Amino acid sequence: MSVSSFLADLWQRGVVLRLSSDRNRILVPRRQLSPELRERIAHDKPEIVKLLAYVEEYRALIRNAFAIMVHHSSAVRALREFADDQARLTDELGPALASAIRDGEARQWRQETGLCPVCGDDNDCAMCREAHQAGPHD
Repeated sequence: MSVSSFLADLWQRGVVLRLSSDRNRILVPRRQLSPELRERIAHDKPEIVKLLAYVEEYRALIRNAFAIMVHHSSAVRALREFADDQARLTDELGPALASAIRDGEARQWRQETGLCPVCGDDNDCAMCREAHQAGPHD
C-alpha cells in the first residue's frame, strides 16, 4: 500500500496525523495507533512528513473554497484558482487521500459553521441529506 493510500485509510478511520510546529515530528494520539501502525509510520516518516505538509495546505485550500462558495457564489476567478490548486494538491496527495481530507473538512466545516459547504444553507444536496439521515450527533 502506498503511503498516500495508507494515510487515506487512517484519515477515513478518524486517525488524523499532523506535523509538529517544527515540522519534523508526526503528531497523533498514541491510543489511536497499534504497534504495527507506529512501525509503519516510523518506516515511512520522511514521505509522511512530506505528504503532511501538502495535507495542511490542502485542508486550508478546501476550507477557503467552502468560505468562498458559501459567501461569494459569484467568485468565479477565485474558484478557478481553487480548481488549479486542488488539481495540483490532488496529484501530490493522491485521489484517495485528497477525497478523505475533503470529506473530513466538509463535515467539520458543517459542524463549526452550521452551513453546508456544498449548498450553503439550502439543505438541498447529498451531503445535507446524509447528515440528516445520520442524526444530530455526526
